[in-house]
Amino acid sequence: MKQIITLKKLMLAACVAGASIANAQIHPLAFGPFPYGTGTSDPNWYKDYVGLRFVVNSPASVAGDKVYTYPGTGTTPWGGIVTTAIVNEQIVMPVGDTVVASALPAGSMAGKIAFVYRGGGIEFVCKAQKCQDAGAIACVIVNNITGGPIGMGAGTICPATGVTIPVFMISKEDGDPIAAKYHALDTARMTITPWGLGLGHDIGFVPGGAANWHGYAIPSNQLGSSGNPFEYKMADGAFIANYGTNAMTNVKVDVATTFTPSGGSPAAVHTSSVSVGNFTVADSIYAMFRTDGANIYDVNASGPGRFDVKYDISSPDFTDDNMADNSMTTSFYVTDSTYSKARYDFSTNRPVKTIGYAFGGGADFLWGPMYFVRNGGTALSRVQYSLSTNTAGPLGTPANIFLFKWVDGSNSLPKDSVLQNGEMELVSLGQHNYDGVQDTSGADLNFWGMGDPDGNPATVMLDANSWYYLAVYVPGGHFLGSDGIYNPYPRIYGLFQNNQAVLDYSSMVGTSKDDILANPSSANSPLPGAFISFVNSIDSVNYNNTRGLIPAVAMIANNSPVISVKGSPVVNKNKVSVFPNPAKDQLNVNVEFENATKKATYMIIDGLGRFVSKEVHNNVTTDNFSINTSSLPSGNYYLIVSDDVRSKSTKFVIAK
Repeated sequence: MKQIITLKKLMLAACVAGASIANAQIHPLAFGPFPYGTGTSDPNWYKDYVGLRFVVNSPASVAGDKVYTYPGTGTTPWGGIVTTAIVNEQIVMPVGDTVVASALPAGSMAGKIAFVYRGGGIEFVCKAQKCQDAGAIACVIVNNITGGPIGMGAGTICPATGVTIPVFMISKEDGDPIAAKYHALDTARMTITPWGLGLGHDIGFVPGGAANWHGYAIPSNQLGSSGNPFEYKMADGAFIANYGTNAMTNVKVDVATTFTPSGGSPAAVHTSSVSVGNFTVADSIYAMFRTDGANIYDVNASGPGRFDVKYDISSPDFTDDNMADNSMTTSFYVTDSTYSKARYDFSTNRPVKTIGYAFGGGADFLWGPMYFVRNGGTALSRVQYSLSTNTAGPLGTPANIFLFKWVDGSNSLPKDSVLQNGEMELVSLGQHNYDGVQDTSGADLNFWGMGDPDGNPATVMLDANSWYYLAVYVPGGHFLGSDGIYNPYPRIYGLFQNNQAVLDYSSMVGTSKDDILANPSSANSPLPGAFISFVNSIDSVNYNNTRGLIPAVAMIANNSPVISVKGSPVVNKNKVSVFPNPAKDQLNVNVEFENATKKATYMIIDGLGRFVSKEVHNNVTTDNFSINTSSLPSGNYYLIVSDDVRSKSTKFVIAK
């Protein structure tokens, strides 16, 4: 049986295997202080199921769910736990925005949520302790550099055991507007709760629980006006919860989809509904997805515009005590040339990033989205993405960008909708050499230099009816900017309930060499952080572990490409040879660089686009060395040879 790789080592995300098929997921709070099936006390384990509801209530201009980290996100846990709902409480900021070395005035934060900036030479624990001593009931720390929130280590100056209030971090991008409102005397209010608000009748959406489309943005020349493939169909449905203390009956979710063409008026596209009978408190999460196909439909457009899918929860038997979470709208766009799985800001023309991800162990990895191309004739023009580190300043280390084409069932493998080694081919390679001025930590990066796998300039054509994996190499200690909000799980779950032969891929992620060695027959899951068994489960552990795992890596197409002339001069004159090929226990490498290079980098990735190893040789013109491959499983691999300015790939095979 094929095994599926997971994102278990990715900081900020955990992996839990799926459970069996069920009509509803029993929420852990119904079982008391123990996580379901573990028997181990952990009063904060509910966050692993649906996540805390971490919301800015007002003012309206900054309201909404915010992406956060907490002590224990990639670090040793410390700080308090939200066991009692903090509902609609004011924030308060210290003078100067960051906590200074001296104590805050006694009672200055009494009963409020401390809102402070990272920095000022004060460790996280010390900041939280001073806010707690001033009476704060929680502490929200705003990152002082772009790139999303990070893990918060305990430090060495203040004892972590002294902090008993819950502590969180949000991004600079989210925090700056909230701080601006505070300084304008328009104080924000927040709700931070592990589950409900203690109300009798309270039905609502699980945060981010509505199904999205294949992508947030896709060119209109791909969507067409009719007869779209399964990959482009919409799947209505959502995860909803009974947050109240009483059972609810005849709960219904209505869905209405509209399309608004650019410069035009909205028009109805589709409606659907799904109902549940007795919605108890014990069975407190329901997956509102039909299985008769009535919620699977085409969305058509002949030009750019926006689709809105509006979800509404209602029950004729009760008045909901909290209507604020009874409606949710998810949108997606047809564009001129932009593909983006992450949310995209069309005013600034960049993918939206609210958080950065990296392997917890600081390992190198590859990660990116999967895009389906229906119509050929277009070409890859540029790639947009963002890398960040824990400090501001130039990125320095160049990054490779890869475009793989996946053909399900190629190389005599079964056509089974599961991506396996042997089905994916590297079709384009680029090396982004950062200039150190604009290419800084957390900046929006644009790369136009994608070429052929040999590192030559080329027009990279996109073939019809093909999946493409657009992967960015992330050096150890770096973070890849990600959406942080969207969750692909509801769509993929809903589609699977209607057609179990087709999986809709969201993104993939490379893994560590240890994982590759441990799972030699592994395949890539449609979702990072979930075994393939997720499709037989509505377990919200899987749901929450995939929330926000949408890499903010956009692909910009050229709709009128000029195809490169065949036989044009080869630009990359570096010569690379490997032998034997196929190899077994040892791969010999011979490289002749056109010019002496200060740093030659040799990276190996496998046929699933996963990072295997890397080594660097300094000041070389010719290089002859051997790589021990005795521990590598059989399969396809690529050797990526990079000099000071460019990269070249060479494919080889391990046969045992």
